[in-house]
Amino acid sequence: MIIVKATEFTTIKGHVVDGAIIIAPSGKRFTLKNTMKGWTMLGPDGHPCSGNLKSAAEVEYFVVNGLYSH
Repeated sequence: MIIVKATEFTTIKGHVVDGAIIIAPSGKRFTLKNTMKGWTMLGPDGHPCSGNLKSAAEVEYFVVNGLYSH
């Protein structure tokens, strides 16, 4: 299992994997889940908070830019 801070998240280091836990700057933990059509980010409550992310690049963009508001 991968646990990584949002500030250190990158596709180049292989962080886009099913079950990866991303820690937002607020300290909240988010979980990346693989779907049949791409990826989705689950919030600390286990509910989707990202919509469908179609590629690893979209996942990285969401983590770097989207989790700062959480």
